[in-house]
Amino acid sequence: MASITINLGDAFLLDTPPNNEHLYIAIAQTSGSNYLFVNVTTRRPNSETSCVLLPGSGTPSFIVHESVIAYQFAREMDATQLAGLITIGSPIPKGTCSIAVITQIQQGGLVSKRLKKRYKTALKAFLGILP
Repeated sequence: MASITINLGDAFLLDTPPNNEHLYIAIAQTSGSNYLFVNVTTRRPNSETSCVLLPGSGTPSFIVHESVIAYQFAREMDATQLAGLITIGSPIPKGTCSIAVITQIQQGGLVSKRLKKRYKTALKAFLGILP
């Protein structure tokens, strides 16, 4: 398997349950080789709305309708773990977010009620926010 480079804002299509294809975006480096990834999903009536993404400027082209970040599905991974989950045949990365969109997602994570505490702590550390 080819080596994968992770950059903030990179989006990857991962083979994860239940539907085998979920989009994850790298939003923070949590340690030397680990990154915090958040899930992008279609907005539904019960979706958390800490971060709503609309198609267009700054969002990857795969976002074609109103979407949200599902912070409850956040995960921390390094490049090796990521490589093992990428959907076969998917471009690597599948897309990239602008700095403005990355910032929007990070700020949503800070106010999210669904982002696990350890991930929120790691995000705050990455952003230089004191406890």
